[in-house]
Amino acid sequence: MENVHQCAPCSLSLRQRGVTLIELMVGIALLAILLAIAAPNFQGMTASSRLTSASNELLGSLQQARAQAIRTGARVTVCKSTNGTQCDTTAGAGWNQGWIVFQDTTRSGFDAQVDVGETILTRITRVTGGTLIVGNNPVANYVSFAADGRPRLMGGAVQAGSLRVCDPIGSLTDDNRARDIVVTATGQVRVTRPAGVASSCLPP
Repeated sequence: MENVHQCAPCSLSLRQRGVTLIELMVGIALLAILLAIAAPNFQGMTASSRLTSASNELLGSLQQARAQAIRTGARVTVCKSTNGTQCDTTAGAGWNQGWIVFQDTTRSGFDAQVDVGETILTRITRVTGGTLIVGNNPVANYVSFAADGRPRLMGGAVQAGSLRVCDPIGSLTDDNRARDIVVTATGQVRVTRPAGVASSCLPP
């Protein structure tokens, strides 16, 4: 039978491979410090990603509406909507609750509404996270494109304004917390990045 000899240095080496309680506590403390540093950056990256996603989605809906109005020769409207079937004209309610795009063949009243027989083309549900979307007075409730691609109020006057996509989270600076979707009188729609937007996320 072969004798197995275990040398003292080998035993010592094996014993030294363990982690002491102090080393473990130091490791946990360092991990906590790293997480404390990384967490705000991660939150900021997530919020910025939400801003980009919401801005692109609303921009896409507005561009779709304008293209459809020109193609069909009939008015197409985009309005904020909580239920996906009718426009919501409640004062103070934001576009982040959702919106719809519909063929607005019959205009009635001073605000947008889906009348009987009008077709809803797109439904966008509530924007996730803490992202807010608010418009200044001309586009607070809807944006409507006439057959020539120009935005018009329900009464026929030229419509132009800006919609602000904004996140009040503290990990974003005031120069990075918002995107403005600008609707010009000619019907062009573009996204800009405003500076100095406070966490109150007021309309542009």
